[in-house]
Amino acid sequence: MPVQHKRMIRALVVDDDGANRAYLRTLLTAHPEVTVIAEAGTVAVAHDLITLEAPDLLFLDVEMPGGTGFDLLEQLGTWPFEVIFCTGFQRYAIQAIRFSALDYLLKPVQPDELAAALRRYHQRQVAADRSAVQQQFLHNIRQADEQRLKLTLTTGDRTYFVAPTELSHCTADDNYTELHTLDGRRFVSARTLKDYEDMLMPLGFLRVHRSTLVNKAQITHLDDGHVVLKNRLRVEISRRKKEEVMRALGG
Repeated sequence: MPVQHKRMIRALVVDDDGANRAYLRTLLTAHPEVTVIAEAGTVAVAHDLITLEAPDLLFLDVEMPGGTGFDLLEQLGTWPFEVIFCTGFQRYAIQAIRFSALDYLLKPVQPDELAAALRRYHQRQVAADRSAVQQQFLHNIRQADEQRLKLTLTTGDRTYFVAPTELSHCTADDNYTELHTLDGRRFVSARTLKDYEDMLMPLGFLRVHRSTLVNKAQITHLDDGHVVLKNRLRVEISRRKKEEVMRALGG
């Protein structure tokens, strides 16, 4: 069988901290398919280098003096490269990134997490509607209210933008998640149910079973160890989750 070679990646590192840039460069030496073609410490320099160098991938800091990584993407409007955000933990910024199906690394970047992000980069298919996905991301980061974020979900070669309020429940399928909407659509995501729990629990969702996450606003009542949703779906409450569910529903 022929050896599968990883495609080469021309990367631009954007971070205002020189030590962070040097550290990331060091980690990237373990990934010979990645060539760091340039570095930038400000949004303005990064903007010029993108035009000059046409990178395949940006490692992009979020918080920088004189402008954020989000500002840079706003200025570009659309961009023909992939982005991996590198950021300290800021819950709202990370929510907007995750809802938009983009990649991020928490600082300090860990070697195994960098390797996983690069694996995802190699596996990712260029979306036919990449511009629409990018515009939805810019829409998400402009929102002051997390309830107005929309999930980026794909099915086949089409991409949909779905508000959490449009979901009735999510179910685990091995390492995949099925997301079910109020109008009967079903999306399959390569993210785990735990990923969606982290995203949706702050927005009124409730884990009632190891394999099920439900929209609390869709629960009408409890019945014999199940929650019953407005669409009449009965979802089993696991024994381990019973007390937590009762507390969440006010006893």
